[in-house]
Amino acid sequence: MTPPPESETSDRTGADRFDLSTLEFDAVRDLLLARLTTPLGRPGVRALRPCPTPDEARATLLRSAALAERLGQGDAPPLAGGVEVRSWLGAFFAGEHSPDTRDLADLKRLLRATHMSRGWLVGQPSQHLASLGQAYPDTVDLAEELGLVIDARGEILTTASVKLGEVRAQIEVADAAVRAAVQRFLGNPAVHRYLQTSEPSWRHGRPVFQVRQQHRHEIPGVLHDRSQSGATVFIEPSVVVEAANGLSDARAAEHREVQVIIAHVCRGLRRCRKEIEASVAALTDLDLLTARARLISDDGYVAPELVDDGLLRLTGARHPILLSLGSEDVVPLDIRLGDPHRILVVTGPNTGGKTVVLKTIGLLSAMAAAGVPIPADAGCQIPFFDGVFVDIGDEQAIVQNLSTFSSHVSRISRCLELASDRSLVLLDELGAGTDPEEGGALGYAVLELLEQRKATGVVTTHLGQLKDFAHRHSGAENGSMAFDGDTLRPLYRLDVGIPGQSHALDIAGQVGMPEAVVRRARERLGKRDLSMEQAVAQVQDTRRRAEEDRQRTERLRGEAERAERQLGEERQALERRQAWLQEEADSVVDEQMRELRELLEQELKELQNAPKPYGEQARRLVERIVEHQKSSSVHRRRMRFLGDVRKDGVVWAARLGRRVVVKKVDRTRETCTVEVGKMRMEIPFEDVSWLQPLDGRS
Repeated sequence: MTPPPESETSDRTGADRFDLSTLEFDAVRDLLLARLTTPLGRPGVRALRPCPTPDEARATLLRSAALAERLGQGDAPPLAGGVEVRSWLGAFFAGEHSPDTRDLADLKRLLRATHMSRGWLVGQPSQHLASLGQAYPDTVDLAEELGLVIDARGEILTTASVKLGEVRAQIEVADAAVRAAVQRFLGNPAVHRYLQTSEPSWRHGRPVFQVRQQHRHEIPGVLHDRSQSGATVFIEPSVVVEAANGLSDARAAEHREVQVIIAHVCRGLRRCRKEIEASVAALTDLDLLTARARLISDDGYVAPELVDDGLLRLTGARHPILLSLGSEDVVPLDIRLGDPHRILVVTGPNTGGKTVVLKTIGLLSAMAAAGVPIPADAGCQIPFFDGVFVDIGDEQAIVQNLSTFSSHVSRISRCLELASDRSLVLLDELGAGTDPEEGGALGYAVLELLEQRKATGVVTTHLGQLKDFAHRHSGAENGSMAFDGDTLRPLYRLDVGIPGQSHALDIAGQVGMPEAVVRRARERLGKRDLSMEQAVAQVQDTRRRAEEDRQRTERLRGEAERAERQLGEERQALERRQAWLQEEADSVVDEQMRELRELLEQELKELQNAPKPYGEQARRLVERIVEHQKSSSVHRRRMRFLGDVRKDGVVWAARLGRRVVVKKVDRTRETCTVEVGKMRMEIPFEDVSWLQPLDGRS
């Protein structure tokens, strides 16, 4: 079930090894909250963390995908009865709360919802869902027991106990006596002049009449109330008091008996604490699972393949926050890490999307570890990381009274301390915030340590030394954020394989830096560096064109594969149609032969009793017809079909012209006992077919 919330500190175990706050994991929780069916799922969403084991996360993803398929077909689990009962249930089991009848009615609805959800899951064709339902508690008996005591409105049923039935019968008698006494009181014409209305009001279950204050003593009786102004008093006439006392006594007896019944129910519920708590937990998890599935069925998310260790492969990945904002120009991310490169060094211009790449990889990895589908293309694969350690931004610098550089170093130190060969490390602007040469040397050493640890890592930087790291180490690769050199605008696309450029001078000139300053900066940069930038730009341009060609080729190949699949499906459909038509023809021939046999048997029946040799010839003719029919291919097919028919199987009864349910098969006598409506009848094998005619009779 869902784990309890934990703080996001630097604890070395469990979900605390995931920097969920930095990755903005709350955005994922908000997505799930918006897709819940009942309030039961809210605590589960708030406590959502990466699963403790890959098997648990993998099972959740598989169930989410299976459930999404059912949702896509308009079939959803029956969660509507999942009302919130945890507000009082814990205190009840602790002996600190006495539930009222409304609480019990809510609990009954929840137990019935659990029973219905269990049945729905067990009946699904997906084993992933069926096995989940089998683990749910079967609460039907407990729900039915509550149903014998309380109705949907929270009222105790009269049949809940014999005594309650007797008391409520007494209430009806006493109520009739009160109304009769009221009518006798109103039957006195003298009292009407003192009453403001002849309709009684009710105070504390007793009938009272409105009388002006000055006529108070004209109506003998008990004063129950006064109006706010004091001009009107409410009096219960003396002639009604005795009958009203009887009604009050009966209602008091009813209240006592109801409390006795509730106490008895509560004792039974406490004995079933385990089943009730399991029922609440089951519906909570199912509600959260349904929210996960809606991400797939409604939003186009996918359940990635979660592996214990191996390749990280994302295609068409998008950041959930950008998708939720409705941005239509979100550039999908394609990345592959782990074979052979476990570390990616990403360079490129500011505002080019480097940080978004880091957060997308980290957040989607955390989502997969938590069993949550991700916004990406089908076929993605994510390792089950034992932690995702992140250094992005300077949000802690002011709070901790640290400089930008000190803040980065503090967080990077924690990442290095906790990272293992199964961890994902994401470092933004590695080596920044200090002297470039020293920062580059420090960043280089950090990458060396990550490579030694065999951790999976993605870092962003502007430093040339770190670009060089990927060239010199087989476990690392360079990447760059694509940049349009003509428009001087970032393309927000990650290109793996070549280092990028910062394009600082180009961007500075575009945003208003004086031309003389930019020109002087280029002079200071030196011809060698400029030529290197030009070479890199040419490589990037060549790579971009190659990527466009690859995508075009991939698109054409996909269209060819789709056309081939369509032709294959059409061929299979034609083959199935041909086989179906052949079976239909056989069925028609079979029915005509049966009708011909019946006609001949009827015509030859009288001849069988004729004198020799005519009677004997007629009998032999009938036998030859039967033998010929049994030797036909249609009969052999029928016998093979009937050999596989079992009890409760459905067959077509040609003589009856309808589908019937088989209740018994007698292969010795070659007969079937079938159910037709509420009747059972025996029919011979010859009247049974494996195919319903094309005219659709039923």
